[in-house]
Order: sequence, then structure tokens, then C-alpha cells
Amino acid sequence: MRSAVKVKAVWALLLIILGLIFVRILSRPSDAVTIYVITPTFYRITQKPELVRLCNTFSLVENIHWIVIEDSVNKTDLVANFLSECKVSSTHLNAVSPKDKNYHIKGSNQRNAGMQWLRENIVKGQQRGVVYFADDDNTYDPRIFNEMRNLRQGATWPVGIVGGSSWEGCITAPGEPSRIVGFWAGYKPRRSFPIDMAAFAINVDLLFTYPNASFDYKHVEQQEGTLLSQVGFKSALELEPRANGCSKVSQI
Repeated sequence: MRSAVKVKAVWALLLIILGLIFVRILSRPSDAVTIYVITPTFYRITQKPELVRLCNTFSLVENIHWIVIEDSVNKTDLVANFLSECKVSSTHLNAVSPKDKNYHIKGSNQRNAGMQWLRENIVKGQQRGVVYFADDDNTYDPRIFNEMRNLRQGATWPVGIVGGSSWEGCITAPGEPSRIVGFWAGYKPRRSFPIDMAAFAINVDLLFTYPNASFDYKHVEQQEGTLLSQVGFKSALELEPRANGCSKVSQI
């Protein structure tokens, strides 16, 4: 008798769990925005701990797909095994950087490989998406990912501990949190795109509208502008401000 009661209780619990899952699926909007995070990585003793930190952060974010690109001739077991254990939806790629030591830019080939994967694996207009470039040695506030979901073309926000400063990023007009009027930056603040790689995200459709847009190894400390200028932006002032009118820092 007691065993029969236990069986009924277990079945009742399972039905409740299945019901909750079903309700959650139904309540999720059909046009949910997927955030595609592109992360270049290379081997060093801190590689796995830093990837673990990102995995922990991204696991708190819904509808996220993590594209990890190794600077390696072949994909390594270290990264492959790590991604298999990380619960975040992911894609594992590899792309080799130029061997010339005169190149002072890192991650361009890897980011380009990530963007090319998107062009080859999703259909423009079929699913709403956002592209974000997250380096593996940074720390991110999970809340910024929810803010970037509703961008129209491209958005920006302040970031912390950049170029020797406690923060850098956009500045909005007094009383007008939706209008960017300038940027605080330590390196060439008058350039058209005085922002950090972690300080912006773009609509994934732009990768299809501008199929040749890419990073390069020519413009040192200006890779952000190199890409943004190729996907339709004339300056960073055209980006949409986030983080409460550019008043909060969401990356370190």
C-alpha cells in the first residue's frame, strides 16, 4: 500500500515538473533574441580558469550561443573537453593568427572565423540575434546581456579598467539618457570610435548586409572602429546607449 502511494507521489511530482517546463516553453516569445558571443582564445596556464569564469557567467544568461575560436592549427582537447562540460550552448572553432611578430593585434582571425560561422549557419531574418565580442580574460556582468537584446542596429555602454582608467565609454546628454554626446577614453579620444571591444554589440543581420565586414591586422587599437565602420556606422555617436544611459559599468 505504501509503495503504491509513493509511486503515485513520484508520478504527481513528475507531472508537475513537466507542466512547469511546458508553461515555460509556451511563455518564451517565439521571436526570442539569441546572443552570439564570439571569444578568441589561446593556450596559456590561465586559459581554462578564465574560460570557466566565462562559462559561469554565460550560464546565467538565457538564449546565448558561445562561439569559441582557438588560435591553433587544430582544436585542442583542453578546450573541447571544457566546452563539453560547460552547460552553455557552444560552437568550437579554430583559426591561426599570423606568425609575423610585427603584428600587434590579437584575435582578428579568430573573430572573423566566428562571424563567418554565423554567416554560414544562420539565415538572415529567420531569427533575431545579437553579436557580441567577449575576450576570455575579461569579467562580465550578466545583466548587460539582457540590455543588449533589444538593440536595433548597434548599442554601447561603459566598461571598467581599460587603458589604465577606471572606466571608459559613452556619455549621454543631461536629462537625455537615450542620446550619446561623447565618450570618455584614454587612447585617442577624438577618433570616430573611441570604445573598447567589450563596449558594443551589433544586430546579427548586419553581418549579412555587409558580408565583407571583418577585423584586420593593420589598425592597432582601432579594431572596434574597423568593424563598426564597415557595418554602416559613421561614428560611435550613432550607437544606442545602454546601462541606464551609460551610467553603469558592466565589464571589467
